[in-house]
Amino acid sequence: MFWKIRMLFKIIVVKFYQKFPFLISDEKYSKLLYRIVFGKKLDLKNPKTFNEHIIVRKLEDKKYDYAKYTDKFQVREYVRNKVGDYILNEIYGIYTSFNEIDFDSLPNCFVLKATHASGFNVIVPDKGKFNKAAAKRKFDRWLKINFYYKDREKNYKNIQPRILCDKYIEFSKYLVEYKLYCFHGKVKLICQNIDVDGKRYTNVYDEKFNALPVKFGYDNLSYPLTTLKDELIEISERLASEFEFVRVDLYENKGKIIFSELTFHSGGGLVPFKPEEYDEKFGLFFEGKEEE
Repeated sequence: MFWKIRMLFKIIVVKFYQKFPFLISDEKYSKLLYRIVFGKKLDLKNPKTFNEHIIVRKLEDKKYDYAKYTDKFQVREYVRNKVGDYILNEIYGIYTSFNEIDFDSLPNCFVLKATHASGFNVIVPDKGKFNKAAAKRKFDRWLKINFYYKDREKNYKNIQPRILCDKYIEFSKYLVEYKLYCFHGKVKLICQNIDVDGKRYTNVYDEKFNALPVKFGYDNLSYPLTTLKDELIEISERLASEFEFVRVDLYENKGKIIFSELTFHSGGGLVPFKPEEYDEKFGLFFEGKEEE
């Protein structure tokens, strides 16, 4: 119950400061949210935990230049150069407004995504049942939002809001995504996300896909691992080679890997680990260390 109250308070604070961002600096905002979520003071000068390191990086001005890796359309060029087209999902169009979309030219199923944010998606499995008016209302609102003001992730601030339409992926059973956490170009931590009937589960592994007894935001779920482990590692480390830290998100479906996105501030530095000790264990990776 106490945790739910904290999360409700966090939502209220985020919504307030999204409307009035000029009332608080990025640093003070991050300290406030950290205090709400973790119940303790954020140490920016000597970060030790995974979440503290994420927030320190989130406040770096150089992240303004990371817009091209965060923009869901622009990042495709980086992926193409580093790995190749074969992991990129097919796209049908890129638009600056909902009114530009020619739905008659689109296939029966597709996905619409805002390029400048996370989670601003409309999945259309059957165009005949598509509520176009409802989708338009969403995108008209979403395209006016600067996603930077939600968690103060600077890589989102200067992205041009657009709508990307890409291919609808028919998953064999459940939506399965692998999030590979790369530190100094090497995978050190892996999360397997499974969406089952609208509910998300997360299993946590080390770099060799050994299961770890930890929860990271969601409950665990017994689920088979991909047979494409080596390929996931290779692709992720190629994409991570330019960065001190990045999370490479990849879908795996029917023996094929599909690129999702690059994430530079996983969870905004506001997702607890259970047991809590893993927050500090994983924080060592940022320093190029591992627990002995």
